Amino acid sequence: MADPVLAALDEALARSVDRPVQGRQSAIVMPFAGGRAADTPTPGRSLRERLPWIEIFVGVQFLWGALLFVPGAQGYRPLVRALPYVSSIALLAWYLPAVRPGRYPAATRWLLAVLGLLALNLLHPTSQPYAGIAQWVFQLTIAAPLFWAWKAIRSVRQAERVLFLAFVLNCASAGLGILQVYFPDRFMPAQFSSLGLQMNDQYVDSQTYEGRDGRIITRPPGLSDMPGGAAVAGGLTALLGLGFSLRARTPVGRLATLTSVAIGFAVVYLTQVRSVLLMVICAAGVLSATTFRQKRLGAAAWVAAMGSAAVVASFYWASSLGGESVEQRFLTVTEQGAVQTYQEHRGHFVAYTVGELLDEFPLGAGVGRWGMMNAYFGDASNLKAPPIYVEIQMTGWLLDGGFPMWLLYGGAILSSLLAAFRATGSRHSDIAQLALVTLVLQVLIVGMAMAGPVFNTQLGLMFWAVGSVLHAAAGMRRIPDRLTAGDRR
Repeated sequence: MADPVLAALDEALARSVDRPVQGRQSAIVMPFAGGRAADTPTPGRSLRERLPWIEIFVGVQFLWGALLFVPGAQGYRPLVRALPYVSSIALLAWYLPAVRPGRYPAATRWLLAVLGLLALNLLHPTSQPYAGIAQWVFQLTIAAPLFWAWKAIRSVRQAERVLFLAFVLNCASAGLGILQVYFPDRFMPAQFSSLGLQMNDQYVDSQTYEGRDGRIITRPPGLSDMPGGAAVAGGLTALLGLGFSLRARTPVGRLATLTSVAIGFAVVYLTQVRSVLLMVICAAGVLSATTFRQKRLGAAAWVAAMGSAAVVASFYWASSLGGESVEQRFLTVTEQGAVQTYQEHRGHFVAYTVGELLDEFPLGAGVGRWGMMNAYFGDASNLKAPPIYVEIQMTGWLLDGGFPMWLLYGGAILSSLLAAFRATGSRHSDIAQLALVTLVLQVLIVGMAMAGPVFNTQLGLMFWAVGSVLHAAAGMRRIPDRLTAGDRR
């Protein structure tokens, strides 16, 4: 039902906004030419097609934190922090009139249902009115890339470039995290999160530990102003580096990607975020298993061997800087096991959500009761709808929409994962490789949802963006007569 409605809306908007000019192609037809021909601006093309909006979007997602390194920028932190989400909703409005051939991504129906359920729950008697509306808009910004990103892709190579750009930018953040440990006076941000300091004046001190040489190490923030913020960048760098190492064609290329993997793992150790390490290892296992399914036995062995070597080598590197604090933090995982470690530190949140909150709020607790939208827009005087603390994503979904929200958002995620998994079996090697990297990236993000509400962060944006990009690239390969010879391999 969603596809015909959305397609009709697209066509109506296209007729009113994108009126074709005589002598050029209508915006309804997507240029499928790959390589340079598809990405080079040509006279007569609309601004929507001339500029690399999807690459700009990815840049905003990972470079916004650089603005907070400017002294005095904390006064504008809410505005800077909003840039990734504002860019998402702005590009949704920008691409909504554009009509492209093919179907919307598989998860579209599910996410529309999610947004509908969230809107319906605004009528819940214990919803926070302003915070609830803000939460609905916020969720729309996170889901938005699924609806527009596939329209922004003009070639398979551009789709590959989007993922590679995400890898490079995260590698830069992880590399900065290493420098922040070696040279904190030079590379640390001038100020840390003003919001964190308002909530706890000991915020930064609680994020420090004693290093090998006795000096105090602040968990590296990377390209952010939050101690430990480099952990996510390190995890993404390590996983994407393993994925791209399979495409490296020269020894120098493989050495560069493996170096980035080591940097990524080292930063995760130095931030002491064990959940990220465990999820990266699990996602790397999926990477190895999927390459094995593709009958690429050498690639599967490479991922397993190089991944294991990087985990061990990076640990020794990080412990040479972080000392006993790093060693004790991670060696307990090997002693207790990953399951027991999770159970001790996050498992009780799962048990509390399933065992107590589900009975209390089977249809939701009202919208706007948790998270940053409640912190910014909630009414503290509303005693009927007090804030509820959320540590993991499933708790947030339960509060926003109850058990039905679990089904709908879970269905959306599963639909996107299955689409990526099916694409790994493509007969086109470039699509199969793109799908492989997309799949493991999405697996990592879903795994991290068991440790934090990541679908209320930029990771949620990236989950839907990369799924939408893969959908566009796979659709191009299913229409070979529209491809130029330069895009075939």
